[in-house]
Amino acid sequence: MSSGKHEVAGEVAIEITRELADPVRALRDRLGLVVDQLERHVATSTGPTPYSWRSLQTLRQDLAAAYLEVTTLARRLDELDRALDDDPPGWFDLATAVDLGLRLANHHLGAGIELLIDLASVPAVRGTPGILSLLVAQLVSACARSARELPGSALSVRVISDGPWAAVLIVDNGAGSQRALDLGDLAREVLEPWGATIEAASEAGQGCAFELRLMTSA
Repeated sequence: MSSGKHEVAGEVAIEITRELADPVRALRDRLGLVVDQLERHVATSTGPTPYSWRSLQTLRQDLAAAYLEVTTLARRLDELDRALDDDPPGWFDLATAVDLGLRLANHHLGAGIELLIDLASVPAVRGTPGILSLLVAQLVSACARSARELPGSALSVRVISDGPWAAVLIVDNGAGSQRALDLGDLAREVLEPWGATIEAASEAGQGCAFELRLMTSA
């Protein structure tokens, strides 16, 4: 990876790692409690039916909750692993890559932000899908922070076709971000080898706007 790609991948990976740290610790503690409960039941049980129905229900609920947490963590790690694949540039489906970027940035999206998504079907574009997903995750995260700082703000992510180009539009109407132009420069370093471009803008009280344009196979 180039230095720009490393920076894009590194920041998203760090964010997701931090997000996963607390749930992993909680999962460890919960599974430890389940094991302790089972050991106590086995040690104190007598007769052919050692476990009461209520105890079994409690254990079942704890195990189900732990399984759900494991499943969620595994999905997040799988998404990050897919995005970190360092494949050579080629033709790929833009909407799928943008959708993965949105899922990587999901921890920034939630209550307090109106989210508008329109991922239209466009001809295949040229580049590296995993790197684009990481880049989209960073841009969406910047817009989400901007939107969250101004109550009632919205964030939109759109994929559109424009002649021989396909565009990804990531826009919010929040407080704005001083990082927007730096992110634009970073994205430009990643996109230029693909023949792609980006425009980045931000204004205090007006939000951020990013427009990525990629060549299509059409």
